[in-house]
Amino acid sequence: MIIIGLGNPGIKYRATRHNAGYIFVSYLARQYKSRFYPHRGYRMARLKTYGRKIILIKPQCWMNESGIRVAQLIKEYNQKFLVVLDDINLPLGKIRLKARGSDGGHKGLASIIHTLKTEDFPRLRIGIDRPYNNDVVSYVLEKFTPKEKKILKAVIEKGIKGLKLLFKKGFVAGQHYINSINIITEGR
Repeated sequence: MIIIGLGNPGIKYRATRHNAGYIFVSYLARQYKSRFYPHRGYRMARLKTYGRKIILIKPQCWMNESGIRVAQLIKEYNQKFLVVLDDINLPLGKIRLKARGSDGGHKGLASIIHTLKTEDFPRLRIGIDRPYNNDVVSYVLEKFTPKEKKILKAVIEKGIKGLKLLFKKGFVAGQHYINSINIITEGR
């Protein structure tokens, strides 16, 4: 299985809300003591869990161009894949696993759907909240605040636990666990 964390490459974007997908796969790699290394237009890490070989990917292209890179990865590896991304339509502290669906206004996901010509692929959506002033572009490119980082870390840890359940017991079991995650966000 391939797990593709969406984000924008470069130090400037490293800890931004739009890079929640990159952040998620980085945590997952660290948990298995795996490291990312450069490979043909993306960064890659490998791990093994519950008898499954997992390839973690951080595409090294702009978010809005994710579809081209994902199509290349599918052709290259010919495996099932999961896309991990940020979602302004979910509050910070929530995470959702879906088997399919629309882009929900996410440009990276829209690029993938357009390029693959299908909405039928699983995605793990990490809530980052909506901006109060509706300036979505500026908001997603801002760094997480220290309080938000703590909440994000807790969500990612539980999300990884849900992925392990998915690997062990199947999609529905993982989805049920992940979709029940709701880290308390009051007092931010």
